[in-house]
Amino acid sequence: MNRPRSTQVFLGFPETSPAGKQILAGGEEAPDFPREWFEFINPEDPLHLFSVDLTWIESHWTCHFGTDTCQGIDSQQTDIGCCVHGAYLADETDRDQLYNAVAEMPAKYWQHRPKGVDEHLASGEAIDLEPWLEWGELDEDDGEPEPSLKTKTVGGACIFANREGWGTGTGCAIHQWAVAEGRDLTVEKPEVCWQVPLRRYEDYEDRTDGQEILRTTIGEYDRRAWGSGGEDFDWWCSSSSSCHTHPDPVWASMKQELTALMGAPSYEVLADHCRRRAVVGSAAPHPASRAQASNL
Repeated sequence: MNRPRSTQVFLGFPETSPAGKQILAGGEEAPDFPREWFEFINPEDPLHLFSVDLTWIESHWTCHFGTDTCQGIDSQQTDIGCCVHGAYLADETDRDQLYNAVAEMPAKYWQHRPKGVDEHLASGEAIDLEPWLEWGELDEDDGEPEPSLKTKTVGGACIFANREGWGTGTGCAIHQWAVAEGRDLTVEKPEVCWQVPLRRYEDYEDRTDGQEILRTTIGEYDRRAWGSGGEDFDWWCSSSSSCHTHPDPVWASMKQELTALMGAPSYEVLADHCRRRAVVGSAAPHPASRAQASNL
């Protein structure tokens, strides 16, 4: 009896999920490809180890939010990119910086500027919540949900997400203002917003000699970084060749963000290593960057 041969395809996600369908259709790369890593000690702290995904930071990814190339994580709302859930704030500093950004950003950049913002800013009084924030929940390390501050959502997207037809264009209001006025994105935008699609993960571990050290891992904020819900996005940019179009690699184009994540001395160690690799042609191309290059 002849049996049909089965071909095993390692998609990294269920075949019927949006992620699996994108990979099968050639819209994205499967996640489990070989990666190269670079480890080095923070020149300012001998007990701090960096582990950096070279395959990601040597890719030519760039954000296309606010353009026709960005398909968005929700195919029904392509003009809001990945800003569907609102931005969870990292800490009080993050909250304070967002407050300052709102106070300085002209209203013309912000389509969904809520009523009461001017009055709130003018009062200078401490209140429980700013008009652009609300309480949500995030899972802690033990898996239990905890209250967490986040930006409000309006019509299924972050309150700062401008839609098609707005005067300053589609995209993040804060981003548009910061770029137009030469502001530091790592100060003006919420931390989670300026980091993606870089992902920093930190944890303490015991070195083989028993010494406790801090390991900071910096890599790609891929679908899995979002948790189990990442496979349900209709599209994700980091693995799509359509977004690997920047003339410079990520380590150069996102110098500001990487410096904020690592500190200037550590960034320079990384950048010097990448420069040397580029000279000898030993870069480890991301599959999405390779696919884009082959189409040029």
